[in-house]
Amino acid sequence: MKKRSRVNALYVFVLTAAGLLAAMSLASKSSADGPAKAGDVTEARVLQETSEGNNWMVDGGDFDERHFSSLKEITDKNIDTLGLAWWLDIDSPMGMTAEPIAVDGKIYVTDSLSRVYAVDASSGHLLWKFDPRIKLGMSTQNSYSARVNRGVAVWNGKVYVGTGDCRLFAIDAASGKQVWASRICDAAKTGTTGAPHVAKGKVFIGYNGADDEVRGSLVAFDAETGKEAWRFWTVPGDPANGFESKALERAAKTWTGKQWWRFGGGDVWDPITYDPVTGLLLFGTSRAGVGEGTDSPADSPGGDKLYSGCIVAVNPDTGGYVWHFQTSIQNFDTENFHIILADLDIDGQRRHVAMTAPKNGFFYVLDAKTGEFIAGKPIVKILWATSLDRKTGRPLLFPGATQRGWTVHNWWHMSYSPVTGLVYIPTTDRRSSIRSSTRSSTEPAQEEPVGEGAWAGAFDGRLVAWDPVSESARWSAELPIAVNSSVLSTAGNLVFQGEGTGEFDAYAADSGKKLWSIKTGSAIDATPVSFSVNGEQYVVVPVGWGSASRIFGPASMMATPESKRGPSRLLAFKLGAKNPFPYPSNTIPLVPKPPKQIFSKEVVERGKALYESHLCSGCHSPGLDGSGAWTVNGAIPDLRYAPPEVHSQWYGIVLAGTHRDAGMLGFGTDLQFPNIKKLTAREADAIHAYVIDGAWRAYDEQQKSLGDKGGH
Repeated sequence: MKKRSRVNALYVFVLTAAGLLAAMSLASKSSADGPAKAGDVTEARVLQETSEGNNWMVDGGDFDERHFSSLKEITDKNIDTLGLAWWLDIDSPMGMTAEPIAVDGKIYVTDSLSRVYAVDASSGHLLWKFDPRIKLGMSTQNSYSARVNRGVAVWNGKVYVGTGDCRLFAIDAASGKQVWASRICDAAKTGTTGAPHVAKGKVFIGYNGADDEVRGSLVAFDAETGKEAWRFWTVPGDPANGFESKALERAAKTWTGKQWWRFGGGDVWDPITYDPVTGLLLFGTSRAGVGEGTDSPADSPGGDKLYSGCIVAVNPDTGGYVWHFQTSIQNFDTENFHIILADLDIDGQRRHVAMTAPKNGFFYVLDAKTGEFIAGKPIVKILWATSLDRKTGRPLLFPGATQRGWTVHNWWHMSYSPVTGLVYIPTTDRRSSIRSSTRSSTEPAQEEPVGEGAWAGAFDGRLVAWDPVSESARWSAELPIAVNSSVLSTAGNLVFQGEGTGEFDAYAADSGKKLWSIKTGSAIDATPVSFSVNGEQYVVVPVGWGSASRIFGPASMMATPESKRGPSRLLAFKLGAKNPFPYPSNTIPLVPKPPKQIFSKEVVERGKALYESHLCSGCHSPGLDGSGAWTVNGAIPDLRYAPPEVHSQWYGIVLAGTHRDAGMLGFGTDLQFPNIKKLTAREADAIHAYVIDGAWRAYDEQQKSLGDKGGH
């Protein structure tokens, strides 16, 4: 009996061990085939699985920020069979600008009010929605930052989103429940619009504000606890209070002007790239702060004003300064955007490089480890500089040139294809600079004025395929609207981009031939991505007129009267899908008959100047070229479409701040920030006169197009 017991015990042990081994094997297989928890993104997984292309786990698709998919089920040979797999309507009052993140069959995306959506990637079914309930009207920067959001980060089971009222939220990826929230910045001064970035167990994020005297910084938070790990201030503060680091003490010597520290600047509002090869964190900064009068350092000649207008590299563990490269000079504004990492063969040497195209029109190639300038040329013809100095990378100016007034490349993401070796850059280009005859490299720049209402005819959109090695354009595609979406390239020899007109296009990556296009009915400003679910490749793009440019830029540069009215949606495409496209019925609203104009032309002109100086154009668009509708509930209305009750309540809205909770500050009250002069009743009347004048012009133009007579 004793012997049998021992045998039975041994038998049980063997079975148990076998069971444990089988369970471990199954667990291992389960882990390999599909992680058990939602949002299972780690640094190791990003590094190991990026080449497969099945997921889009971080911004740009990988740490290199290439915006390239290695999937090649959809190719230039079969794209004519690409169809709509599903769509999801998003109730977003200000369109969409986000880059979706796709992990293990789930998509995480944001809308304009920093709300987060989790979506089933194969069906488009909404899984959960998180609303941070952001506050409006705490400052002008907060008010318009709250209307824009560029997406989330996903890491170790959590989804992270920055908000327009300066908070960073961590959300459980499975349930959509809040885990923690931390303060990024001061919502009484500014807000966050950019997507967080993750690496090394930390969440990195910045905020806006150079236009409104906000001192910039990049902030790192512990991804698990939300505790602030470090903060790198990009420009020095008041020297009387000491400096946070030796790097800032050195930077202070590069600033000039009376009380220059009051104006801030150098904000990190979008571009952040982690480089696992060098172990560095790279980010771009905006210009020096802008303020009233000649004391503004942005208007003060001389001095580099570090670290504004720079690419900066820091240690991601500590935030310690490593190197910087500046693209702005003297009083020339440059904001730095998307930074791509790649290995290129340059002059017979393999170089690990950082590539970027700031707003100044040049394309820069830098050594990613040291910041050394390698190469740089303009991607379109520019009117303010001849070239870059070969040793320093500093622009060589035309006599009397000015860089201000327009932007060649903004935040919209580029894409680098290792297959073609090309960088695909969404640009804004002057029609005159494209089509004018060749100008001598030493001829002084002749800036052409762009009058009110002429914006749409003055600029083109352009998709440029740039060879960073030969420093030349391989091909370019001209687009009718100046502002268009970010770019996605794929191993299927394809480049995808959305247009302000509402077209979603695919080009041959090697030749630039347009191969496929679909009319979505909505202007497209967001970032397309690609991933695989159940062995099928999807291309997903958010649509709907968005971006902060929608607020402070002329609408005619970004959308058509129809596409600006299109719905906000998430669209998914795959081969062989035959769902009929849900084309929206976009009705152009009628302009209400404005009140009688009782003010003189001189008062109207005074109102126009006040409209600019008191930041009205910072939300309601320059030249009253706005959204084309009186929209509320989170959107910013076009003042030309104001109903009668708004005109009758003008003092209460503009001066007393009766609509502050909706984001309209009272400009006759004690504005703490930004530091602008309070409006008087007489000045409010002048702005009202300017708005009424613009409303009558819009009303008469519309009535004429309808075949009726209008007038006043």
